[in-house]
Amino acid sequence: MEIYLLRHGIAENIGGKIRSDGVRPLTEEGIDLMRDEAKGMKRLGLHFNVVLTSPLVRSKQTAEIVGDVLDCSNKIHNCAALAIPMSVADLMQSFKSFQNDYKVLLVGHQPDLGKLAGYFIGNSKLSLSLKKGSLCKIEVERLSPTPRGNLKWYLTPRQLKIMSQA
Repeated sequence: MEIYLLRHGIAENIGGKIRSDGVRPLTEEGIDLMRDEAKGMKRLGLHFNVVLTSPLVRSKQTAEIVGDVLDCSNKIHNCAALAIPMSVADLMQSFKSFQNDYKVLLVGHQPDLGKLAGYFIGNSKLSLSLKKGSLCKIEVERLSPTPRGNLKWYLTPRQLKIMSQA
């Protein structure tokens, strides 16, 4: 199984009309940059069998942008397990219906996504520092009893944007 971890794009801060973390939308810059990054993903030939996103607004918007560019909007599903704080146990329940050859995109938040990378690699002490809009690919050989996978690559927002212009 190929698992891709995508941290949401640049979001508005709490203040003014934005009263809680869960309703923080992407900024205009965040939307534009995420669109460029999604174009970079398309140039890489990425496609997904399923996209699971945190129900928080900024993650949903990020997933929707990727879905529009990669023509996979119909594969996006809200996943409460990816909210803050993330529940690995609940997330793994979602994976029970996935086939071994699936390509799964998870859209969420730091530090949980970074810790999740370590979990899928099989090292719970490892935590990747994912910048907003960054993407990593992990090939997972097995999910249970304990996951074992390999980090194949990590791309920053800048690298994805450059790929969109290539």
